[in-house]
Amino acid sequence: MTGVGGSDEELARCVRDGQRELFAELVRRYERGIANFIGASVRSSADVADLSQETFLRAYGHLATFNPQLGKFSTWIYQIARNVVRTHLARSLRRPTVAELPDDRLLEGTLPDANPESDPARGVLRAEADRELRAALADLPERTRTILALRYFDAMDYQTIATTTGLTLGNVKTLIHRGKIALAKAMRRREALDRGEPPRAGGTRALHLV
Repeated sequence: MTGVGGSDEELARCVRDGQRELFAELVRRYERGIANFIGASVRSSADVADLSQETFLRAYGHLATFNPQLGKFSTWIYQIARNVVRTHLARSLRRPTVAELPDDRLLEGTLPDANPESDPARGVLRAEADRELRAALADLPERTRTILALRYFDAMDYQTIATTTGLTLGNVKTLIHRGKIALAKAMRRREALDRGEPPRAGGTRALHLV
């Protein structure tokens, strides 16, 4: 029997062999990352929670199809999350728009401030910045949005992103570089619209996506 300290692939094998309780450890390892990944495309915190749960249910139900010789568990489960989001967004286009949830129930409201001694006002500003960033991310193409979400929300390094998405390291670096430029432009457009002004070149806040 493998302990909870085993690799993802070892845990997946044990779950397939009948130790079903170990799947809870895989959920623990990925629940935050999957929620943040989905939250880059879906604004409602209720939908984020539902789609995260659906991702893990699908992963559990199809665990027999996971082949560690073809890729890592992280790559496999993020692909499931990507498919879940695609299906959700396609359905959303065919149903009436519902009211937004209150700000205090948005995903970024549950993210802890990186600075434990920060004051409440600083936390509010950070939450507002996260909201603006997610809104701007939604304007980008899916692949670019996916790469930036992994980089910003999950703080993955370039090589891990490449492994997770199945892209080459060079492609990841190019997509992040171009994505940061596109994201800055999207944020400028949104800032201009908020002020009721036409968008101008330059003048947007710095993006800490390094």
